[in-house]
Amino acid sequence: MKTWLLRCALGSLALSAPALAQDDEDPYAYPDDEPAYDAAESYNRPRPKVDEADDFRRVSEQEHADGEDDFKALSGLDDPSLGVAMEFIAGALFLDSPRGRATETRLGLGVRATWEYGRILDNEALRESLWADLRYTFGGTSDGTEFLQGKTNFHYFTIAPAYELKLGKSDFGFFGQVGAGVAYTASTITIDTLETKVSGMKPLFQYGVGFRGRPRITDGNLRLSFRVEAMGFRRGYHNDFFLGGSVGTAF
Repeated sequence: MKTWLLRCALGSLALSAPALAQDDEDPYAYPDDEPAYDAAESYNRPRPKVDEADDFRRVSEQEHADGEDDFKALSGLDDPSLGVAMEFIAGALFLDSPRGRATETRLGLGVRATWEYGRILDNEALRESLWADLRYTFGGTSDGTEFLQGKTNFHYFTIAPAYELKLGKSDFGFFGQVGAGVAYTASTITIDTLETKVSGMKPLFQYGVGFRGRPRITDGNLRLSFRVEAMGFRRGYHNDFFLGGSVGTAF
């Protein structure tokens, strides 16, 4: 029995096909055999060029069906300031003397509100170059003796647009300004204990030049606003001059 089983086993081995080793000419590519990623080669590989200027131009030239331009100016996004400032004025007021003297130097005080109306034009070149002042300036003079005294107060009310020449992209620049308004003059003449008051109003022409700055003082829109200026006030046949400056805040 054992001899018969042995012969069957040997016969099956003789009839079976010999096992051959697999040909390695075309091996299966496992994930571990993939080429390594070369970061330097990927960085140096040329990338397709995209002309962003053309895309921006194409958007700006796109139009609505009704013919209106679809492009909206965004010049105010980088500086969302309102362009409004308030300043207190102080300096020397050189009054044209009516008594034959050249001038009478007095203290000049005032206040003004500034609006940068160039911001409504959506023009980057004129955005901070065009602005206007609503200004009030005060000065006075007095002279006489204990028996006879005279006092005169001058009130200047003006509206004056200006053009500022900016110093590059900075917050500083030189400006020229012209405007108009009224000059109110109030005089009091005292003789002993008797007072006589005289007042009048004349057209006023304002002109001058100066230097203006509005640097940012916080991370928000609050700025320090200041000026140094030489300003003339023409009232009738009199020419008064103001030399001084102002300081305030802008937002």
